[in-house]
Amino acid sequence: MKLFTISACLVLAGLLPARAIVFWNLDNSANLDDPGTGAPWDSVAKVINAGNTSLSGSAIYLGNGYLLTADHVTMGTNSFSHVTFDGTNTFEIDPTFKAGTRDLGIQVAGGADLAVFRLTIEPVGVPAVSLLTSTNEVFGGEATMIGWGVGRDPATPLESTNVTWGNASTSDLRWGLNAPLDALTVNYLSYSMEALRTIAGADGVTFNPDGLGDAEGAATLYDSGSALFQKIDDVWFLIGVATAVQNGGFSIYGDDKVSGPGGGDANYYARISTYEQDIVAVIPEPGTVSLLAAGAVALGLAALRRRRRQESRSPSGHC
Repeated sequence: MKLFTISACLVLAGLLPARAIVFWNLDNSANLDDPGTGAPWDSVAKVINAGNTSLSGSAIYLGNGYLLTADHVTMGTNSFSHVTFDGTNTFEIDPTFKAGTRDLGIQVAGGADLAVFRLTIEPVGVPAVSLLTSTNEVFGGEATMIGWGVGRDPATPLESTNVTWGNASTSDLRWGLNAPLDALTVNYLSYSMEALRTIAGADGVTFNPDGLGDAEGAATLYDSGSALFQKIDDVWFLIGVATAVQNGGFSIYGDDKVSGPGGGDANYYARISTYEQDIVAVIPEPGTVSLLAAGAVALGLAALRRRRRQESRSPSGHC
């Protein structure tokens, strides 16, 4: 296993490209619907192959056919050619929008684990997110995670201190809650960037008094490229893109204090306020993506998603 460094002097064994959402005391049937708070639930996509039989990660809709994801989601993934916002209807990724020998997209800001890619058509009805432009994230304040990663291993009992991740069959669009702890420079793989850090289950640093709230989430497999949203001055902003996790294969929901990267279970998000101008710089002027007639593209995403959630609520639906 590789060693990755956090900042200039801290070393973590097992910091891995990030991954989706699991909970301490909720099973895989929880939080599969729009939380109803205004957080941009419909704006997070799953990166998939043409047949929607496998996935590479998550992505976030920027508008005009462009999506933002973790850069490592786009590398070595030439079989992942589509996205879906509702789990059923798919949109093709434009293979011509890329740089050099990449399989997909254009990397943002050189060393950052961020990339932008484009669809061949604009998905009408999918809202664009708002990127945070200034460093006024509320540290210690509630933020909403939305991603398509795997859930908990069904064999892991609820309220376990260590939650083992499930396999790809447990992947679904989920939301969870956490709070940005701090901002720091992270280094892993070939990436070096400014990141936000969240901790699962660490007493005194999340918005939960005991660190064990019902919807408090931790990132898992295939949540790379997923979203961390925060409501600031009554506007929902994208403040982070999931890029790395502290532990591979499990998440820690203990009451341990954080005195360094070893406390709790750290998740790392590329800090959008640092890279907002770089993200916008790789997107051409609006109008470069072809539009289909509203009747052909308006697929009733919200209705389809509600129906899909209802059908998935059988006891064995996510096992």
